[in-house]
Amino acid sequence: MNNSDHYESLVSLFDKQLEFAQNLQKKIIPSPGSFVSDHYHFYSYLRPFRKVGGDFYDFHFMDNGKISLLIADATGHGIDAAMITSMIKLSYSYTMKDNRINQSPSLVLKQIESDISQQMDNTFFTAIALVFDPLEDILYFANAGHPDAVLLKASHKIELLKPNLPMLGLQQFMTTMHYFDMRINFSRGDKLLLFTDGLIDAKNPDREEFSMERVLSVIKKNADSPINLIGSHIIDACVDFKREQAPSDDICILGIEVDD
Repeated sequence: MNNSDHYESLVSLFDKQLEFAQNLQKKIIPSPGSFVSDHYHFYSYLRPFRKVGGDFYDFHFMDNGKISLLIADATGHGIDAAMITSMIKLSYSYTMKDNRINQSPSLVLKQIESDISQQMDNTFFTAIALVFDPLEDILYFANAGHPDAVLLKASHKIELLKPNLPMLGLQQFMTTMHYFDMRINFSRGDKLLLFTDGLIDAKNPDREEFSMERVLSVIKKNADSPINLIGSHIIDACVDFKREQAPSDDICILGIEVDD
């Protein structure tokens, strides 16, 4: 086999691996239409930097009427990051079967972190886990080093769901770390937006970042719009800002709104 044939063989092998990873990732990330609730409207947007990426989300409907939601961002890009998201998916799915853990977002993150660290050393990712309780108009969350989530109240007041835990993967260095949940009211007319850092870190040709400030500006300008339109306006604003600059990271945006 000459060098040209060897190169073509390697390219063909990589393409097959990439296609396999892409098909796998499509299966593990739920479609927006599968989120069916009498209490909430849901919106999602996910665009990998390459054909596959490290941005991931999932949700789970619990027997008591509560809803669990997870968004995560694995370090890196491509097949390696996609493999980590697959592991997050498996761990999250099994964790949701444990009623001692699944009611607590911080314990969900702790379990996922433990599962993955047992299989792969030095694997780091940010995540937000949430549990929505529609009967009590409450959401519980734990933010592990992830960008602030934005809560837009019906009054148009904005609150940020800031990190209360470090990035996941650091458990091995912080064995005495305390895992705890945050609690906040989430009632009629309230809207919540979550996103990965690929959105706020997106750059224009002048190397300026899209930034949290621009995200908040779009949200404020469209505060009366439904959650899906707010999400679309954020994407459009980011695209206009970049001015055809090539993407450099995955972007994921999730939105959830209490039904009027």
